[in-house]
Amino acid sequence: MKLFVHNFMSSRFLKNVTVGYPLELTVKQFEEKDIEFDRENTIVMLDKVQYEALLVAAAAVNQADRIPSEQPAKYDELSDDQLKQFHHILMNIDVVDGELICPETKTVFPIRDGIPNMLKVDAEK
Repeated sequence: MKLFVHNFMSSRFLKNVTVGYPLELTVKQFEEKDIEFDRENTIVMLDKVQYEALLVAAAAVNQADRIPSEQPAKYDELSDDQLKQFHHILMNIDVVDGELICPETKTVFPIRDGIPNMLKVDAEK
């Protein structure tokens, strides 16, 4: 699961959950894959993410030091080197094994082989 995907996931579908975002992320194993950098695509992705959730996800894979702790005012004014750091976190890191945790109910959703399992039995919905 790419960290970009994590930014859009929530557990709002669970019973008694009002927000369910951002999901806590526990990473047991991740891989770094080299995905070609595209400046414009990276800017578009950054415009769509919730920055605080991105920081949390970056910290879960010990990469938070690669990006600023404060959200940049304008992504299109960043240098290619700065955008490559964001690209690396968003696209090059794949969580292979870990867990997503609902911030409200603490329901655990496993990540196995890079695939998050967000299915719950009917009694838990």
